[in-house]
Amino acid sequence: MWNRIKRWFVANDDSDGASNDGTEYAFRWYEPGDNNPFPIRVLDVRGLTWNVVATTSDAKIAESFNTQRQSDGSEYIEAKIENATTVECDLVFPHNGDSLEGIVFKADSMDVKWDIYIYGSTFLFVRSWTGQLRYRAFAKITDTDICINRIEVSADHIETATQSVYFILNAHLMGKVLPHTIPRDMPDDPKKIGVLSFSMYGNRGCYATYEDITQIELPGPEVES
Repeated sequence: MWNRIKRWFVANDDSDGASNDGTEYAFRWYEPGDNNPFPIRVLDVRGLTWNVVATTSDAKIAESFNTQRQSDGSEYIEAKIENATTVECDLVFPHNGDSLEGIVFKADSMDVKWDIYIYGSTFLFVRSWTGQLRYRAFAKITDTDICINRIEVSADHIETATQSVYFILNAHLMGKVLPHTIPRDMPDDPKKIGVLSFSMYGNRGCYATYEDITQIELPGPEVES
């Protein structure tokens, strides 16, 4: 599973070169306890994700990123996800009652890997570099809550789809610091985990875990905007 995830996210990301650049990055596993703000085992990958500069040697990718900065996301309303399937879920986020339509979040640099849009109560999660639609999340929005009960995703990547959508919305839209879930079959190699974390989530990927983050209370602090 994790090799498919790696191919899915890393293919056009030259920051993957961090795995072979000889640089020593600081990583540390934290067990649940006094020095860990989360009630699960997490790997601190900030030594890599906060220090690697996202680059690409592909001029088309750089052009795509710049073009995507001008998009309002409407072209993804009817866009297809290859080999799509759906997964049921029960994700709830607090909401202040403001109207949500169009752009929800836009990457402001290549170190941020996601753009988020919403049309007709459906969230669209798009890779900021390539403009590829990866998740379509169907929501019910009230004055106080955003409730997502179904996610459309490629059938090859359903294992972490719910956790990914949960993380992306919390880390990008809500400005929260929280762990992100990695595939259970990924080797316990901190540098490989760090590289994948950066490729998946850029500088928003601070802590990696094998646990399902949607099933626990996550009291992480807010990130200053």
